Amino acid sequence: MVENILVKISGFQAVNFVRYLLLAKLAALFISTSLAVGLEILLYLSFAVFPSLRTRLLRVASQPMVMMLIIWVVVLIIAGFYSVAPVTETIDNLTSWRKLLLLPMAAAVFDNNIWKMRLVWMFIFMVSIGGALSWLSWLGDIHFYKYPLGIIIHNHASQGILFAVALFVIVVVARYAMPMWIGGRLFLLGSGLLLLTNIMFVTPGRSGYLALLVLALVAVFALVKNNKKRFILFFTVPLLLGSLLFFSPVAQHRIIQGIEEIKNYQTSTQITSMGVRVVMWQNTLLMIKERPWFGYGTGAFKEAYQHQVTGQEGWRGQRVGDPHNQFLKIIAEQGIFGFLVFLLFIGAFFRQKVEEKYRILG
Repeated sequence: MVENILVKISGFQAVNFVRYLLLAKLAALFISTSLAVGLEILLYLSFAVFPSLRTRLLRVASQPMVMMLIIWVVVLIIAGFYSVAPVTETIDNLTSWRKLLLLPMAAAVFDNNIWKMRLVWMFIFMVSIGGALSWLSWLGDIHFYKYPLGIIIHNHASQGILFAVALFVIVVVARYAMPMWIGGRLFLLGSGLLLLTNIMFVTPGRSGYLALLVLALVAVFALVKNNKKRFILFFTVPLLLGSLLFFSPVAQHRIIQGIEEIKNYQTSTQITSMGVRVVMWQNTLLMIKERPWFGYGTGAFKEAYQHQVTGQEGWRGQRVGDPHNQFLKIIAEQGIFGFLVFLLFIGAFFRQKVEEKYRILG
């Protein structure tokens, strides 16, 4: 009824309203957590109020990725019932997965090429602004908020990965000549160079370096159709990127530092970024060995980890809520069974019936 009244008064279209909300949500993720949460709530209310949106939601429920999402959410809920964690921690962890609900919402309304590309361009535009601000911070000795020089998005690891993903998106968009106007092509070229050089020389995130190398190989495999060219590029592209990292003082320092921390983690008296990861991974594997099939339950990692490290001294015995490896965390909480469901959820994206360029972007 509400929707019909709005349509008669102003020609209101619920689907376009939600499309703009999702675009705003994407932009807000770079600006304000509070704003992003507010827009998220507005999205939930929109799908609850407008019948046309609920119809669209039911229609996409048969898509492979949405079907597997539903199954994965069911696994999370079931694992919550046998969790060894306090109820509050279990509920808090379950609610943290709510961002997955954006997937069926986006699938329901971004169902044509025009709006898909608007979403892609919004992503490229926002990350490019982030890259420009990062360079401004680095060159101008300007600190944004509480972040170190050159960091404007959460932390150096997240920023590096995000820049690498955006660079991959730019390459795909350019490869399929989606921007037909010269200005769009120049913008892509400039943004690509901005982000690539930032990853290499500004953002000190080893995760970003790894993401860049992996996505470079994915791009070669997905975008190059000639087998001979693909074979040559499969070796030359990583070699070129590796050479750039080698000549970058920032990257060189971070990589050497990481190697040294891994080598010396057993004798180190102080906690280090990579050293603590090795210890967390070892303890997590021991946890998994005790409950391999169904894990300790949703949200139970911190509780189970604390039990595992009881008696260990210093930084090795500190309580952590995340092993810095999402796959290990899922196996620890939902077990091997849950992990297989999660892999099927990821695999379901490859079964989506979409054009090749959108499949690669997805």
